[in-house]
Amino acid sequence: MANMVGQVLESHKITFHEDALLPEGLIHNKTLHITVQFEDKFISRVLIDGGKGVHEIRMGSMNVKAFKESHRATIREINLDLQIRLTWFDVEFQVLDISATYNLLLGRPWIHATGAVASTLHQVVKFEWNHQEVIIQGDGSNPIYTN
Repeated sequence: MANMVGQVLESHKITFHEDALLPEGLIHNKTLHITVQFEDKFISRVLIDGGKGVHEIRMGSMNVKAFKESHRATIREINLDLQIRLTWFDVEFQVLDISATYNLLLGRPWIHATGAVASTLHQVVKFEWNHQEVIIQGDGSNPIYTN
């Protein structure tokens, strides 16, 4: 009986292991980008935002608080039905007229709604969907700083 309880509890844990690290190990400086699908189009360079200093939406004035406390007004909002692996999500996006190194930003609202855990260290996003662990590998090498 104790073994069965352990298996049930284990099925609800998302874990990351040292053997899944990138070849660079703990010293890499890569952002975490994935690819999603909208209708018949694939959208690459979708940034997974762990929440460190990026984009807080202010509902009253629809300004976005960006890096270094700057503010940008949104142009409009759009809801997109995105396919991420075998799961579908209706995600609301705010459209901004800015230069960016990514095409879409999946931030805290999506992360919290899915219960996702993103590891920039392991370059992977994991979440549970329909009682199965979903693993999304990062798109590859996207260093923030280049040497």
